[in-house]
Amino acid sequence: VDGVIITAASNSDEVISNAFKISRKKARVVLVGDVGLKLRRSDFYQKEIDFFISSSYGPGRYDKDYEEGGQDYPISYVRWTENRNMAEFLRLISTGMLDIKYLITDTFPLQNAIDAYKKLEFSRESLAVLLEYSPQNLPIESKLSIIRRPAHKMKGCVALGLIGAGNFSKATHLPNLTKDLKSDFQIDAVVTRNGINARKIAKEVNARYCSTDYRDILSDNQIDAVLIATRHNTHASILLDAIKSGKHVFVEKPLALNIEEIIQIEDFYKSTSSDLPILMTGFNRRFSPFARKIKSIIGERISPLIINYRMNAGYIPLDHWVHGEEGGGRNRGEACHIYDLFTFFTQSEYKSLYAKSIQSRSKYYSGEDNFVATISFQDGSVCNLIYTALGSSEFAKEEMEIYVDGMVIHMSDYRLLSVSGSKSLKLKTKVADKGQIEEMKAFGSAIKDGNKWPILLWEQLQATKLAIEIDKLI
Repeated sequence: VDGVIITAASNSDEVISNAFKISRKKARVVLVGDVGLKLRRSDFYQKEIDFFISSSYGPGRYDKDYEEGGQDYPISYVRWTENRNMAEFLRLISTGMLDIKYLITDTFPLQNAIDAYKKLEFSRESLAVLLEYSPQNLPIESKLSIIRRPAHKMKGCVALGLIGAGNFSKATHLPNLTKDLKSDFQIDAVVTRNGINARKIAKEVNARYCSTDYRDILSDNQIDAVLIATRHNTHASILLDAIKSGKHVFVEKPLALNIEEIIQIEDFYKSTSSDLPILMTGFNRRFSPFARKIKSIIGERISPLIINYRMNAGYIPLDHWVHGEEGGGRNRGEACHIYDLFTFFTQSEYKSLYAKSIQSRSKYYSGEDNFVATISFQDGSVCNLIYTALGSSEFAKEEMEIYVDGMVIHMSDYRLLSVSGSKSLKLKTKVADKGQIEEMKAFGSAIKDGNKWPILLWEQLQATKLAIEIDKLI
């Protein structure tokens, strides 16, 4: 034959071997399926056979930019993409040129979908089943809900709605909220864009309900506050809706990705007669025991600070969402932590800034992977950040040196703090403590006890503005 298309599923290497054997010289063999790939040279070498791999539905499959980001391939270069293949298949069915009716052995209403799958699994006679939608009997809803318990707030707890349950929420916030912070918060609702994930997390934390629409939480009068941990480009829009609905907000960094979003936040609080609801950005490092100790040491300083901070950030592939529109880049998405620390230590507005990045010829790094940013403050302090993905993971990720009043304060990876000079001391922890638990405790206390904001609004806005301005320079 001139060509073979393999759509089989088998561990056997004989499938490929047989395809080569039945092909004539200069033939083409295309693998779409999943078969053994131990190739024997004698099967294809003398015939000079071309062997191709094709992803299941065509070009675009497994490409996040295509499947999730909506970036199509130009038709003049890629005629049959995954989407165009599917569209053509549907067109052929609609015109009757492709008839699959004879394959359908059973029809089930959507409510009985489980029975349909069982029929396919256990019946040798069933080739295909049809799931039938009945709009009259089955209203379409965007919300998935489960009820686990009645609305009842535990004494002394903040009723919390979780919006976004990705890797960071699962690894950090959820363990903290259900263990160390269980007397401070109770998770009443969980919202994620994936309904299955929402339901799974809601069951694990015994939430009242879950949903795929965060507005359900905002309209729930039983919920006091929301924790927003979605993709970065949605933070500002969700938090604005939340504070307008009267909910206290803890939002993971970054607070916003552009100046227009910052202006909207500023305008909201200018229009209110009080400082409620509370808004707090997850700048956790200022709540670490190391940052708190440093703040107490420099509290009575008589001279400006010189701070040098180094982030050996590590490499993240360029197709990761952090680099794209959803993430806003590593400077706005991560380095903002350090701009907040500079603001926390100086307690001063910034005056000027300089930033410069290096550009990799190999296109292996982005423009935000390796840069230096220097910021001068109104109090005379000068703070410098070195952010790099060039270093080794065997070396410490974060190091800071502060020079002030005859002292050198050195912090290493939020595990070790040493002070040389008039107030010599050492502070050490077994594991890195970046303040995630303490920041949430502070947020809860501010809500329950009416304390002042854990991070003042101007500080949150300044750290975010610095990230945005530095982004323009690098």
